[in-house]
Amino acid sequence: MHIAQSRKLLIALAAILVAWRFWALPQLGITLYVDEAQYWTWAQHLDWGYFSKPPGIAALIWLSTQLFGDGLLGVKALGMLCYPLAAIACWGIAARLYDERVAFWSALAVLTVPMFAWLGLFVSTDALLTLCWTSALWAYLRAVDEDRWGDWLLLGLIGGLGLLSKYTMAAFLGAAFLHLLLFRRDRLASAKPWTAALLALAILSPNIWWNVTHDFPTLKHTADITLNRKAGGGLKALGEFWGAQWAAFGPILGSVFVIVLLRVRESWHDPRTRLLLWFALPLWAVVSAQAFKSTANANWAAPAFAPAAIAVVAWLLARQRQRLLAWGIALNVALVGLAYHWPQLTAAVHGQKTAKMDPYLRARGWDDLGRQLTPLLQAHPDAVLVADNRTLLAHMLYELRALHPAAASWNPSGEASDHYKLTTDLRPYVGKDALLITQDAPGEDFNRRFAKVEKLVTLKAPLDAERSRDMDVYLLHDFKGY
Repeated sequence: MHIAQSRKLLIALAAILVAWRFWALPQLGITLYVDEAQYWTWAQHLDWGYFSKPPGIAALIWLSTQLFGDGLLGVKALGMLCYPLAAIACWGIAARLYDERVAFWSALAVLTVPMFAWLGLFVSTDALLTLCWTSALWAYLRAVDEDRWGDWLLLGLIGGLGLLSKYTMAAFLGAAFLHLLLFRRDRLASAKPWTAALLALAILSPNIWWNVTHDFPTLKHTADITLNRKAGGGLKALGEFWGAQWAAFGPILGSVFVIVLLRVRESWHDPRTRLLLWFALPLWAVVSAQAFKSTANANWAAPAFAPAAIAVVAWLLARQRQRLLAWGIALNVALVGLAYHWPQLTAAVHGQKTAKMDPYLRARGWDDLGRQLTPLLQAHPDAVLVADNRTLLAHMLYELRALHPAAASWNPSGEASDHYKLTTDLRPYVGKDALLITQDAPGEDFNRRFAKVEKLVTLKAPLDAERSRDMDVYLLHDFKGY
C-alpha cells in the first residue's frame, strides 16, 4: 500500500472508531463515575493542585466543558480524544524506529487495544498521562537522534505537562535518564537533557508549592495508596493484576507480548525492541509491586500498553505474521463492541435490564437520584447540602449543577481525608438548616449538633427489576457547630 494511501486509511479508521465511541456512550444509559464527577467539581475551581491528583485533569475538563458544555459528552470529550492522539504519537514512534508499514499497524493496534478502548469512554488522569507518555517518547527519540535544542525542550515541556497530569510520569523521566546513562551517555555531556529536566521541574513547581502550602495532601495520598496500604496483596492480587493486563492487551496481542518477553536475549539485542520495552516494563514492574503489596487497578499501568503494542506489531510483521496481527486487532474490536453495547446485549439475552455483571453499574442511577433531590433542595433554598461521604457529594454536586447549591462535607473531626473535607467547611453555617444526603442512618453526632433531625424521604433509583440505588434525605434544623 502506498504511504499516502495508508495514512488516509488510518485517518479514516480512526475517525470511524472515534465516532463509534462518541455514539455509543450516550446509549449506555450512564452518568459520570464518582471520580469523573469529583474531577468536574475540581474544574469549577481551578487551582495548582487537588487532594488526590495534580491539576491536569481539572484543566482538561474545564477546557472541555468550555467548548462542549457540562453534559456527559461535554465533560468527557477531550479526555476521550487523548487516546486517538496517543495512537498518532505511536505512529510517529514506529515510523522513526521502523517504517510506514509498522507505523500504520501500530497506530491501529493502539486505537483498538481494549485497555485504551475502555478508558476512552471516560475522562481520567490516564488519558492525559498516556498522551504525554507517548508524545514524550516520540520527542525523546527525536532528541537523542538529532540532538537539537528544540526537541530537548519539547521533551521537557511534555514531561512537565505529564507530571501535572499524574506523578506516574516520573517513571518515564527516570527511564529516559537510565536509558541515556546506559546507551547514550554522550548526550549527558551536553546541557540539553539537563535543561529539559529543569524545564519539566519548573512546570511542576507550582503544584509542588501548592502541596507545601496545603501540608502535602496529594503527596500523602499518593504515598498512602502506593506504600502504606496494607489490605489485600500477595500472589493472588498479583496474578489478578497480570491476568487483567493480558486481557486488556487482547488475547492474541497479549499472548504475543508474552512471547516477546520470554525471548529475553533476542529482545535485548534488538535496540528498537529494547527501547520500547524500556519505556513499558518499569511501569508494569512498579504497579506489579503495588499489587503484591496491597492492590492495584488494571489501569494504573495504562501508558505501558502503547510502546508494548508497537513492539508486538513489529515482532509479528518481521516474521510475516500480518494475518495473525489482523486477527488480533479484529478480536480486540469485537471485545470493544461487546463492552460498548453490553446493555443492549444483556437486555436481548435476559429480555430485560439487569444489573448483574454490569460493568457500568457504578455509573448508574445517580442522575435519577439527582432529579428526585432537586425539588427537595428547591423547597429548602436556604439549607446547605451536607453529605457524609465523598461519593454522594461528588455525584450530587454534578447532578444539581444547575442549582449551584451551597455544600459541605460532614467532618466533625476536621481531618482532611478527601477533597471535600479539605476544601469545604460547615462551620460558617452555624444557625442554618442543612439537607443531609446519606446511605447510613445519622448517628449521635448529628443529634448533638443540630436542634432537630427529621427524615424527609428515601430516594430510590431502579437499577433493574430487583435492585435500586438508594439515598436517604434528612432535614437538619439549626446547626450548633462542631
